[in-house]
Amino acid sequence: MKRKITLLLFCSVLVTGLLAQKPTATIFKASVAPTVDGQVDEVWAEAEAEHDIVIQSTDEPATLGDPGETTWQALWTDEGIYVLLRVTDDAFYPHYIGGGNSWEFDKPELYFDVNYILIDGIGPSSNEGHYQVAPAFADGSNDGTLLTCGFNGTEGSIVEYAFDVADPDYIAEYFVPFQDLISSEGIAIDLTEPVGFDVTIIDRDPTDNGGRAAVWSNNSDIGSSWVNMDDCGIILFDGAEAGIYIEEITLTGGDITENNGTLQIEATILPEDATNKSLAWSVVNGTGKASVDENGMVTGIIDGDVSVVAASKDGSYMEASTVVTISNQIVTRGEINLFRNGYFDDVNEDNTPAEWNPTGNTTVVEGVCVIDPDEGANVWDFRLQQQGGWGLNTADLYVFSFVLLSDAPDTFNVDFEDARDEVGYHRYGVSEHEYATDGTSDWTFQSPTAKTRYVFDVNFPDLLDESNEQFQFMLGHHDPTVYIDSVELININDLEKLTPGYIPVTEIVLSGGDAVEVDASLQMAAVAAPSNATLTEVRWSVVNGTGEATVDETGLVTGVADGLVTVVATAKDDSKVTGVMDVTVGTVGISQQSLETLRLYPNPAVNELNVVLTSKNTSVSIYNAVGQRMEQLVVSGTEYKFDISSYAAGIYFVKTETAIAKFVK
Repeated sequence: MKRKITLLLFCSVLVTGLLAQKPTATIFKASVAPTVDGQVDEVWAEAEAEHDIVIQSTDEPATLGDPGETTWQALWTDEGIYVLLRVTDDAFYPHYIGGGNSWEFDKPELYFDVNYILIDGIGPSSNEGHYQVAPAFADGSNDGTLLTCGFNGTEGSIVEYAFDVADPDYIAEYFVPFQDLISSEGIAIDLTEPVGFDVTIIDRDPTDNGGRAAVWSNNSDIGSSWVNMDDCGIILFDGAEAGIYIEEITLTGGDITENNGTLQIEATILPEDATNKSLAWSVVNGTGKASVDENGMVTGIIDGDVSVVAASKDGSYMEASTVVTISNQIVTRGEINLFRNGYFDDVNEDNTPAEWNPTGNTTVVEGVCVIDPDEGANVWDFRLQQQGGWGLNTADLYVFSFVLLSDAPDTFNVDFEDARDEVGYHRYGVSEHEYATDGTSDWTFQSPTAKTRYVFDVNFPDLLDESNEQFQFMLGHHDPTVYIDSVELININDLEKLTPGYIPVTEIVLSGGDAVEVDASLQMAAVAAPSNATLTEVRWSVVNGTGEATVDETGLVTGVADGLVTVVATAKDDSKVTGVMDVTVGTVGISQQSLETLRLYPNPAVNELNVVLTSKNTSVSIYNAVGQRMEQLVVSGTEYKFDISSYAAGIYFVKTETAIAKFVK
């Protein structure tokens, strides 16, 4: 990597010391990729000998057999690393049998540290180049079914895994893509450098209270791997070669002229044979505001100019930027709210709120965050936190508000603080509200038993240059269950950007026909209600099912291949309302046959969706209304229960190779 010589010299000495002290494993490149199905394929014979998972990392010893009976192996390909765990247990006791948090019951966990400096005192809880892969066992899918999960308990990056349980023993198999293992500097994993790695096996039996685990390396003397990976082991990728670095990036931008309109930023990279052309995209908001996805697709939010930045991930530290001018945006409170997921629309796999860090009994129920603290807990034991990145400044005034309800009145506290020992947990904001403690960004009051919106003034004159911004509800002294919703932090200057008199679309009805021949066209029409909505225009898309079709920006559908498709019209305003219509392409009757081979229930669905199939080993995908794939897996049986609790409200489509059906969330 291209780093300063002094850093290279220092780190080379450090790495030499690391290898001398830590258990080290060599990962060989596989001749063919293993199949992630919980079975030990022949290719696993190419891996280094199995590594024992026997070190006790808790006071109570885990009961996972003798050395050589609970082990791990790994192989790599150009796409990612495969990990195989063989676990010998005396009792299989997952969370869905015992009842409780998944991390308190039988569960394997993988850890990766892809930072250049591996000794940094932190782990995946920091989300800075450290990764945990720890999906829990799920009832009915422990038979080798291919599943997916995200890193560190979040959505986004896709890790494939499969469990095959032969009670009480089990096999766990994983595929972790390299493209998503990014260092704290935004650099892709360097396979020519040592990578931090560990395996933890949580063990619990029906006769104990948990708290038992065995690991490959980290014995928890300095904390668990989730908190601190410094005592984890090292993996080396045999045969990995240094690549060709990016030397120049050029961006081609443009303007966004419609509400929530998009613009694909084109990037030209030199040299053309650069090994890793992956880019990290970001937006620097100026007079306007926008978002950008991992592919450089920009979405407008607020009128004005923004700078879109693309930075290399290969360690060359190259970057480029371009200005995008945005106009004609409808601006709602959600778009000027600085808190991420402040309305709890998105949830993680364990039904905790995405973008938030809860410590305690926290779930999301129908868009409301529910927290049930333990009686008599310490004030820090039950928190709902969000780390900064809000773009605060020391001059402007902000409006901080939330909706609160409690089963009974009790002490309620919320604050903005710099959570570092060296600054004394500094409250970096000030407030004139009567509930503010000593006039700082710390409010304490009695929680209400009727739904109440609290509104506080706050500004941040004491924000430090390197401040570790943190916001949190502190609930350790609050015994009754509390319900929190609509958490907002808004710069008062942004209030004037709200679109006055905005009337959202509430319904879209499609018409025009339900059948079209191959190579023929069908003109669809969409009517949005109410008629006085601020913006009644729609965006057209098509979700291909057993058939295939295209649709243009006017709603003209063209048949491509026989079968069933679904035409979707989505409101261009901020309502996210859609209208849909099934259209048969070619032979009439295909749609009816397809619908009969795929059954969904309940429909509408809230947290879980059951899919019933007519054959085993079927690939099943779920798409949203604009054709984005939400998840995909191979169902080994004829029925599978999908966790859709993290899905936003709307219309979705379940698709197999021979059928398609829709459901409402």
